[in-house]
Amino acid sequence: MHRKALGKGLDALFSTTVEMPEDTDGEARRILSVPLKDIIPNRRQPREAFDEDAMEELKASIAENGILEPPIVRRKGDFFELVAGERRYRAARELKLESIEVIVMDVDTDEKMLVLSLIENIQRENLNAIEEANAYRHIMEAMGLTQDELANVVGKNRSTIANTLRLLSLSGDVREMVRDGLLAPGSARALVPVENPAIQLVLARKIAMQGLSTRKAEALVKQALSGHAPRQPSPLPPDIEQMRLELQRHIGSEVRIRGNSSKGKIEIPYHSDDDLARIIEGIRGDTMD
Repeated sequence: MHRKALGKGLDALFSTTVEMPEDTDGEARRILSVPLKDIIPNRRQPREAFDEDAMEELKASIAENGILEPPIVRRKGDFFELVAGERRYRAARELKLESIEVIVMDVDTDEKMLVLSLIENIQRENLNAIEEANAYRHIMEAMGLTQDELANVVGKNRSTIANTLRLLSLSGDVREMVRDGLLAPGSARALVPVENPAIQLVLARKIAMQGLSTRKAEALVKQALSGHAPRQPSPLPPDIEQMRLELQRHIGSEVRIRGNSSKGKIEIPYHSDDDLARIIEGIRGDTMD
């Protein structure tokens, strides 16, 4: 794991040492080959979602080139528990590999393991903002850290930590939009002052559909809080709402349906030629070969 962004306080919290295999003949080695059946997943993995397309690309890369950067594990009785590298482990398991190379480290508590997992994922830019916020909160609660102390551990500014944690005060629907990449974290943070979840969601959908910048999202929220909030549309029937959500997840863009079971219209915003082409390709993908 590259330590380009580890805070100075990391070593003060815990130290890690590499396990030495018995057959090194005096040569320091950092890597062991371990049967895949002897590796158990990380119960405190900060990642909540695994992109299927990205996993397929990783599997193809591992099948062609092997695992170029070994996952990190710790000893857990007769097994090895993952500290970092969940995606590589899952890909290897799906490829039915018998063994993989790993780096064995001395991590003696679950909290320390979570910190290492979080740092590894942050450095790889794999966590979405909601996953990162949840991991921050869990570490702070488990280890009794302040935002300043956590910022030092993970190599981030305190303001970055604070802004990320603010996302957890959003409604569940809006957090889901951030998690799915439909709403940028900066624009989502502008919605925190809106206490009404229904109005918050209406504003979030408008921000996503119009592709508003953080500054414009803040202006929209300010207008809403001053008493000029956009009119809340009538709720969709449950079956239509379910179809809207499924289409939204499939094409990766905000989808709005106006109407009822008999008639209406579907609106899908786009913000560039490439974005339009991506949406059309997503819609055509399941119907045209």
